Amino acid sequence: MTQKFDHGYALLIAVNESSVSTAALPDVIKDATALRDVLVHPDRCAYASKNVKFLAGKESTRAGIAGGLDWLRDKLEADTSGEATAIIYFTGHGHTEVGKYYLIPYDVNLKRIKTSALGAEDFADDVAALQPRRLLVVFDCCHAAGMEVKDVAARDAIRSTAVPPALFMTGQQAISMETGGKGLGALARDAGRAILNSCQATEQSYIRKDRKMSIFTYHLIEALTGRAQPEAGAQEVLVSDIVSHIHRRVPDSARFDWQADQHPWCEVSGNFPVALLLGGKGLGANETAPDPLQLKLPPERTGTSFHGKVTGPGALAQGPNSTALGQGAMIIHGDNKGNANTGTQTFTNTDHDPD
Repeated sequence: MTQKFDHGYALLIAVNESSVSTAALPDVIKDATALRDVLVHPDRCAYASKNVKFLAGKESTRAGIAGGLDWLRDKLEADTSGEATAIIYFTGHGHTEVGKYYLIPYDVNLKRIKTSALGAEDFADDVAALQPRRLLVVFDCCHAAGMEVKDVAARDAIRSTAVPPALFMTGQQAISMETGGKGLGALARDAGRAILNSCQATEQSYIRKDRKMSIFTYHLIEALTGRAQPEAGAQEVLVSDIVSHIHRRVPDSARFDWQADQHPWCEVSGNFPVALLLGGKGLGANETAPDPLQLKLPPERTGTSFHGKVTGPGALAQGPNSTALGQGAMIIHGDNKGNANTGTQTFTNTDHDPD
């Protein structure tokens, strides 16, 4: 029987387009789309699709992002189980100015970023008000190597930076992991908050050499797909799985692809499940985790529209459980009695069910 991560909710934001064309980051849509597909896939994280909101392009305005947070708050308030898990994911530009941090929305005005961008502290206040039992906030900002701002003027206007995780840990007793994933064993279990940033404030977030997506988000999806060496028999993906995996893999990939430094920047206050592991099936002792990006779409994502054409005598069948019969054929289901005429011959059917 298919399981669902019933109390999981996710808000995914990709600012891939911009009202200032030179500030666009077209590649980041690949990251958010791949993460969404893994989250809602029944054989991966098994989130209900109605509980995942995806904002990109012209929807990723300052007001659109605020509306997404309102949507998430409404979802969490409607969940009275006490077991809610929330993921917030942002991929786009981060910006710093006079000691303040900002997230750059679609409708930014580069001549007055402070008033047109989304202040990280304001964003953190909205996130703090959500109060699910478990919260994972992920930033993939400060993009480089194919994801940088293309125009010199825009590049000078946006002082790209990673948003410090500590902004989102108010009131939390957290472990800071800037250069390694140690100390996770001492965390409280089954509740808490985790803030993950793709790199340090002085580093950049690199895209993979194959340009499929960013290095950081790829390894995040790897962890969600069972490649983080979870405990034997585990049926869920834990924050500790994700943090330890990205701290192991991201620096190696950045050095291999770009001979550059990239170290995830994290603060964590608890170790808790964020998704089902392979639909709750988990990994067998000798089983290899699947390719994180090779997904067979679930039935609800394959669509129900069919088109076909038959010229001359023949038959066409499309869709689940469909049957095609040739010219003059007849199929009879159930408990039928009496005569049937196909046009060429007559026969009697008595208590016959071909199924």
